[in-house]
Amino acid sequence: MSKLKNISDQAAGKAAMVAGTAFAAEGVVQLVHPQNSGSKVVGLAGHLVISFFIVALITMAPAVIALGRYARPGRAEKIASAVAASTTLLGLTSITSLAMSHDGVWFNVIAPLTNAVWLFGSIALAVSLKRAGRVATAIAVGLPVAWIGTIPMATVGGGLISGAYFLTLGYLLAQDALAPVGARAAMKPRFRGAAS
Repeated sequence: MSKLKNISDQAAGKAAMVAGTAFAAEGVVQLVHPQNSGSKVVGLAGHLVISFFIVALITMAPAVIALGRYARPGRAEKIASAVAASTTLLGLTSITSLAMSHDGVWFNVIAPLTNAVWLFGSIALAVSLKRAGRVATAIAVGLPVAWIGTIPMATVGGGLISGAYFLTLGYLLAQDALAPVGARAAMKPRFRGAAS
């Protein structure tokens, strides 16, 4: 994770766009071929859903780390690192589900823990982002909303919500346009990744 902390906003933005595309693709597959098979991965559609899910979870981590730099200094960067670690661990654990075509017994332990860190960490990071005032409210609030789209709304195409969020976040990061112009001028260079 230490190298990930030094990632530039532009690289984090590109990774977020990959995550957004994967989340959106997952959402489309869920809408066309709903997967309500519990812990089993069924058919081509099921394998596509879990594959897109894995890619999205792992590639969203750099964007979360980048968001931590826009939040209030201090704990927010640690929270962002915890969220990024939890999504990466959940993604890596899901690889075994893809390979075995069902969730392993360890998944029932890891998934709730990583999801809790992801959700509550996203909420805490969103609050810190909102209080810092360096990003639009929609970017701050969208982080926990992306979890809702990804997890509870997954079977109804909620990945489209998460996809839209990460595509937008990725574009703004890649274009160095995440912070409003006034806030950007007042920010230290480390927040934009310029001095990282």
